[in-house]
Amino acid sequence: MGKIAKIGIFYLENNGIEEIAHELEAFLKNKGVKVLTASELKSIKNARGLVIMSLGGDGTFLRASHIGMLLNAPVIGVNLGNLGFLTDVEARDLFDAANEMLKGNFIVEKRMTIKLVLTKPSGKSEEFVAINDFVLHRELSSKILDLGIFVNGMNAGFFRSDGLVVSTATGSTAYALSLGGPIITPTSNVYSLIFIAPHRLTARPVVFSELDRLSIQIKSSGKARLKRDGEEIALVSKFDRLEVFKNKNLLNILHLKKKNFFEVLNKKFGWGG
Repeated sequence: MGKIAKIGIFYLENNGIEEIAHELEAFLKNKGVKVLTASELKSIKNARGLVIMSLGGDGTFLRASHIGMLLNAPVIGVNLGNLGFLTDVEARDLFDAANEMLKGNFIVEKRMTIKLVLTKPSGKSEEFVAINDFVLHRELSSKILDLGIFVNGMNAGFFRSDGLVVSTATGSTAYALSLGGPIITPTSNVYSLIFIAPHRLTARPVVFSELDRLSIQIKSSGKARLKRDGEEIALVSKFDRLEVFKNKNLLNILHLKKKNFFEVLNKKFGWGG
């Protein structure tokens, strides 16, 4: 991208970040930059030269990223939360980071996202896009899920489990990681399938290419909940079909320098000791 002309400040209200957001807004306006609020971002017509700054943790960053993806605008995360694996900037470096951005000292990294189409037996369908993952989990009052798995239209197997996670490379260090899924370098154009408490020792995670289409058919009675990036989006029941594939829109993440993924992995998770 070229020169930054507009900066959107995104944060979740009622979490004590308002004061920092107002200080950042005043700082940027003093530099001659147009500043947009979260509500203004949702109605903006011209996103050229726009960067979105997310103030908070990883959850806030994901919400900001959904807006950025729709606008084709890069997003940079400022960690004001706990883990902050997806965020680049620590709170103490906020204003220095803003200065470097305005000087043009940054790179933009592109990440693959995934789309899910939920189709009901009636033929009615809904589409959703995920940056991290889609999670399907049985309701506590329901029995174990019976799931038919198909890849590129071919039968891949029948599984019984409490649910499953379909994760992007970006999401491979989130819920998928806690289920024993593989760590995937974030710019890889792949996605993975991981089962939750499978009733089979051999139900291991599978990694798919960007060309593969994954289809999941619900064969059991009872209800299951479908979540996208931590947000519940639908109730799923018998005979529903979920199809997952690469989304055409990429997520653009702004970094102030080339990011060493493994340095972050070691710092946040102690992966390399």
